[in-house]
Amino acid sequence: KRTGLLNEQGQDCYGFVHKTFQEYLCAQEINYQAENEYDFGIILNHIREHLHDSHWREVLLLLIAQQKPKNAAKAIRAVLTNNSNYEQWLHRDLLFAGNCLAEDPKNLRSTDSDLVEEILERLVEVEVSSKEEVGDNIREQVYQIICSLYETDFETQVLELLKERLAVGHATRTDLIDETRLLKYRAELGEKDQAIRILLALLKDDDNSVVRREAAYALGKLGNSSETVINALLGKLIDDDNSFVRTIAAYALGKLGNSSETVVNALLARLMDYNSDVRGIAAYALGELGNSSETVINALLAGLQDDDSSVRQSASYALRQLCNSSETVINVLLARLMDDKSDVRGRAAEALGQLGNSSETVINALLAGLQDDNSYVRWRAAEALGNLGNSSETVINALLARLMDDKSDVRVSAADTLGILGNSSETVVNTLLAGLQDDKSDVRVSAADALGNLGNSSETVINALLALLMDDDSFVRIRAAKALGNLGKTSNHVLPTVIEWIEQQQDSQYVGSGIDALWDLVVGRE
Repeated sequence: KRTGLLNEQGQDCYGFVHKTFQEYLCAQEINYQAENEYDFGIILNHIREHLHDSHWREVLLLLIAQQKPKNAAKAIRAVLTNNSNYEQWLHRDLLFAGNCLAEDPKNLRSTDSDLVEEILERLVEVEVSSKEEVGDNIREQVYQIICSLYETDFETQVLELLKERLAVGHATRTDLIDETRLLKYRAELGEKDQAIRILLALLKDDDNSVVRREAAYALGKLGNSSETVINALLGKLIDDDNSFVRTIAAYALGKLGNSSETVVNALLARLMDYNSDVRGIAAYALGELGNSSETVINALLAGLQDDDSSVRQSASYALRQLCNSSETVINVLLARLMDDKSDVRGRAAEALGQLGNSSETVINALLAGLQDDNSYVRWRAAEALGNLGNSSETVINALLARLMDDKSDVRVSAADTLGILGNSSETVVNTLLAGLQDDKSDVRVSAADALGNLGNSSETVINALLALLMDDDSFVRIRAAKALGNLGKTSNHVLPTVIEWIEQQQDSQYVGSGIDALWDLVVGRE
């Protein structure tokens, strides 16, 4: 009570008012013990014992940051050389060592420059590896760690390493994705103004549409919505003769949040673009910008009838973002569920699922859609029911029946929806297990995804998914591994099998997906 650090959480039970206090004082206590005993091994022992335990993460980072330079170097080297399980794939020791650098320990670079250089070079090595080799999770972790070195003693060094590595082979500017990624790093590591100037110049490259497209994308990500940037992107949205460039310019404008009349009108005009990608992203951007005027709403309603499904989905998304699931809009869509044309009925079902109105009237209309003579309508109705989240017995039984549909796209949609709705009854699980034997690979994928989401890790389910790791279709194998990663969080007999699969696929183009599953299994448990 005197310090305010503790509060009563039950009878004779007290806890810290915030976990940060507990973590800080724990680090202080360990450090006190080590100093009192003149034994730095106490600190090293705690590192080895608790490294990668999520509950100890901040304690260890604080503990290492408190050390004097030589001891900090010893501690970080202990982390780097810990040889944790699956380090060759997960790089967790390296990532934690990188996080230690992000704490900016004083004088570490002058005390042990070799250690710093090794950590930074290895992080950059992972960064420049393809995601097929290392997986998405680890690449994202590396990106976050390198960006967190901003305003530390290591900022300049890591940026120079990136420039050196990403400059290799760029004399003809063929590796532009790498170049724009470098500009993202430059922006995050203190060179934002320079990066934006370079990107604006690249946006004017008349000879290479890929250059312009990637520059527009990077500008959208950097978050600078100055008049200069907005006008440059508007120019590409309105006048660029390459549809990919117009698409990315629309995306960037949506991300930057400038909802001026000029920007909104330019996006409305692109809803009439001959290219469906441009129309779809223009609709998406309008949803992001928050202008819910009658003109915008009517234009998006028209987009719900676009010939391209991605445009219709984007228009639905935009209407939902603009909070316009009004009775007028819903009634228009319900009426279209009765249209003579099957594509109109299907699009109406799709839109109803996107807008989030789960009233009894909407649900019953979609259940009727599951019985439509046209498979496209049945597919969209099943998908919509999943989006709306109604898991009543009536809905579940109707979806189970669609798993026997004679059209594979309907079976896919029904399996996906059952996975979303979360009913893990024996009937649902057994029906999905049968779907793993479907002669269509996309149905097997959806059944595997659904089983992974439902959380039933019975021996029958696990064995059925393990068998899919030998499926002839590579995507089925990948999704089965992901499902096993989900289920393995509560089942101990999945991990060894996933490791065996990774070892078998070590030199294949699919190993990154297996490593992603292993990351989910190992890190998700800690």
